[in-house]
Amino acid sequence: MNKRFIVTGLITTVINLFLHGVAYFFFLKDFFRSHPAGSEEFMKQLGRPPDQLIIWAMAVTSLTMGFLITLIIKWSGARTFASGLKYGFITAFLFWGSVNFGLYASSNYFSLASVFVDFASSTAVMTISAAFAAWMMGLKTNK
Repeated sequence: MNKRFIVTGLITTVINLFLHGVAYFFFLKDFFRSHPAGSEEFMKQLGRPPDQLIIWAMAVTSLTMGFLITLIIKWSGARTFASGLKYGFITAFLFWGSVNFGLYASSNYFSLASVFVDFASSTAVMTISAAFAAWMMGLKTNK
């Protein structure tokens, strides 16, 4: 691991978290409410209200996803925004397909409509985050 990888991982973490937050607050939150998997009472039991979020766990999940994206981009050799889009999309499509359809198959957390919308949203966010990671990994340093 080098300094560029660590800095890229941290910035990718912030970008990924920010884009997921924007997607949730401006679109997914209302969509999930309109397409619940169960009753309103049941859905309230599944998620924590904002004032009960466990901050350290949110930090861990954000960092691990940011560094997973960065590691995949490093291994792929992608060093431009466009190549990051390509490898990021492939990774995101496979990863989020597995997560969303796995949750749908094994739990009552998502309605089918919510699965497809979350799949598309999460794939887009991870793809863009990977593109930024590739671009950052490809920046030339002045020495």
